[in-house]
This record gives sequence, C-alpha cells and structure tokens, in this order.
Amino acid sequence: MHRFFSSQFFNFELTRILGTAPYGGCQVAEFLEAVGKIKKHDAESWYRAWAEQGEKTERFAAEAAEKGLDAYARDAYLRASNYFRAAPYMLTAPDDRIVDMSERSGRNFQHATSFFEGRVIDLKIPYEKGLVLPGRLFLPSKAKQLPKQKTPVIVNCGGADSTQEELYFMYGAKGVELGYAVLLFDGPGQGATLKRHGAYLRPDFEVVVSSVLDHVWALAGQSPELQLDLNRVAVAGASLGAHFALRAATDRRIAACVAIDPFYSMWDLALTRMPQWFALSWLNGYIPDSFVNWSCYAHMRTDFPSWWEFSLTMWIMNQPTPADLLREFTRYTLRDANHGELLDLVNCPVLVAGAKDSIYTDPEVSTLRIAKLLKKVPEEQKDVWLPQSAGEGSLTAKVGAWDHLAVKTFSFLDKQFGIDRAGDSSSSTFSSSSAF
Repeated sequence: MHRFFSSQFFNFELTRILGTAPYGGCQVAEFLEAVGKIKKHDAESWYRAWAEQGEKTERFAAEAAEKGLDAYARDAYLRASNYFRAAPYMLTAPDDRIVDMSERSGRNFQHATSFFEGRVIDLKIPYEKGLVLPGRLFLPSKAKQLPKQKTPVIVNCGGADSTQEELYFMYGAKGVELGYAVLLFDGPGQGATLKRHGAYLRPDFEVVVSSVLDHVWALAGQSPELQLDLNRVAVAGASLGAHFALRAATDRRIAACVAIDPFYSMWDLALTRMPQWFALSWLNGYIPDSFVNWSCYAHMRTDFPSWWEFSLTMWIMNQPTPADLLREFTRYTLRDANHGELLDLVNCPVLVAGAKDSIYTDPEVSTLRIAKLLKKVPEEQKDVWLPQSAGEGSLTAKVGAWDHLAVKTFSFLDKQFGIDRAGDSSSSTFSSSSAF
C-alpha cells in the first residue's frame, strides 16, 4: 500500500481524511495540496496545512452559495468542516486553536445541512447535571424512505478522537440513501461536549447511550410523523466506539449491534505496548508511579505518536499523569466487577469486525475473543468480518474502505430487520420480539 509518510501514524491519519472523499469530506487535489505542506511528526505544519485548506474551501462554499449553486456549496461546506476538524488533530490541550477549529467545523457542517435533500433535526439530548449532548438525526428523503414501513434507526457511537461531523461520512451519508435514519452525537469526552463543556469520557458509556435512546423514544412520541421504528433501532461504532456499542447493546431497546474493530479490554491493549512483567509489577505496587511516569515521559519525548496518544487520552479521560491514565485503562473492559461478563447481557444480533492491519489491536485478542463470548447471541444472528487487505477494510475503523463497511453493515442490518432490497422491498419480516 502506498504511503504518504514513512510514519505509520501520519499515514493512517491521512488515509482517514482521504477516505472520506467518496462521501463529500475531501477532494483529492485539495488533499494533495495540504499534504505537500506537512512535515513528518510536526503538529504545527499539520495544523497550518489543514486550517489553510479549510479557510480556502469555506470561502469557495460561500461563493457557491451566493451564486445559487447549492450542491457545490453543500459539498464545499462538508469538506471545509472536515478540514477544520483535522487541523487541530495533532495539537494537545490546552490550546485555544482546538476549540476554535471545532467551532468552525461545526458551523460549516451546519451550513452544509441546509442544502441536504433529507431532513436533519438538531438534537439537544438531556444528560446529567444539566448537561445537554449535541446531536443530529439524519432522515431519508421521501424518495429514499423504505416503502410501506417505518424508518429503522442507527445510533452511531463515537470513539476517542472522532466527532459527530466526521461520523457523518462513515454512516450518515450512506444510511439515509438506504432508508435508514442515522443519529450522531458527541458524548462526554467527545467532540463539542469535551471541548466546550469539559465533560470527560466514562467507561460505562451505556449510560450515555441510554440517555440518547430515551431522547429518541421521546422524539418518536412527540413527532409520530417521523415514522421512527422503535422496534428496529441499531447501535454501531468503530474502535473505541465499537467497545461502547457492545456495552450499549446490553440495553434491551437495541435490536442489533455493529461493532467495527472493538477491543475487549483497554488494559490488554496497553500490555502489548510494554513488558508484562513491568506492568504487573507496577499494578502490584513493586514499581512506584513516579518511575512509570518518568519512563513514559522519556519515551514520549522521543516518539511523537506516543506523545500524542498519551496526551490525548490523558485529556479526554481527565487523568493528570501517565500512571493515572494506565490505571484508568483497567476500567475500560467488557468484564464488569459487579455483573461479570457484560457480553452475557447481549441478546441482539451482532456484527463484529476485526482489522488485520490495525495500529492498536489484533483480531485474535479482540474480535475473535468477543465473538466467542457472545454466548447469548444465536450463531445465525452473529457475523464475524475479518477483511485481509486495506482496500477491503483491514485498517482500523475500516478507514479508506467505507464502501465495504457500508455494504457489510447495511446488508447485515437489512437481514436482521427483514428488509429485502433484491425482492419486494416493501416486505418486512422483522418481528418486534427480536428487539426485546
């Protein structure tokens, strides 16, 4: 596979941006123009390149809108939103540019939605302690609605570094074309909720999704004309978002789950990055936090990807030191101290995928382990997907191969929800008993 940089990390993140091109998030020449200004492992050159590209594309979008060229304005606003999202990606908090770029990304995306064919509903999801989570519900246009049936819903969970605006390119753009409603939101530790309100990530993310589902149920009751099918609500996510999706699937309101490249335990992932004897000695108190912190900081000073990973996760999880962060990792697991194996509580159909070329986890210790532990899910309702090449989806979160992701996801959901596109698409054999 071609590399833009020798750095696996930079190459992956650039592929992530370029991979949105088919869905409106990037244009090839604009991408190449920005990449030509970036220096390997240089956060400032990365920021300048994408901020400049965002500003140019934003101006182009405004010009197109003034001339009544709505489709071009829409596309350019989407690209500007994605470039502004990407610009501060390599920066670490505190940095005012992170909030500024986040705001500009959101504004440009909002401008784009005014030109969408289908309806987009801005959501204010009540959460905890007066905090409201921002979200959007994308609805299929009348021409794209499934005939003679209500509209199934996908709730897409973000992960460690995604935003609801980026997630549109993953499922939002394709979902509405196939007659699905797609709900995107920024939970605590994610997107605008983190950057504007300082709300941090939590391991029991099913609590967050429960609040989202409560809002969906309330919206469906208040606006029956939306024809939301509460018997066909799926949850989906990629990487950390997939871990969260599996936790959310313990909610009996979820009728299907799509977990793309999840991990079982974040601590298990950490053990692949350090000697096991060292980690266990530290956990058992034989090595002090001060030495762990010194060791991590020393490595971070010489390795940009490690510096970025530690800095980001310390921020979103609100942990002051690397040692505190590693200890927090032990809480991000599918085995609960009170309830045992959380996957025992999942009864709905599940698609679980792995990424052979993942930066973070091996399918053997994540995907296949999770599939085996989904003991309450009948085999005919369980699907394991392990693509073998980047073009088919072997990179983390299937970046660069989201058409493959869409086909796999929506064919799985169509099957579970009784949607027959090859035959009579108006027929649906899905029973509400499948959801409960």
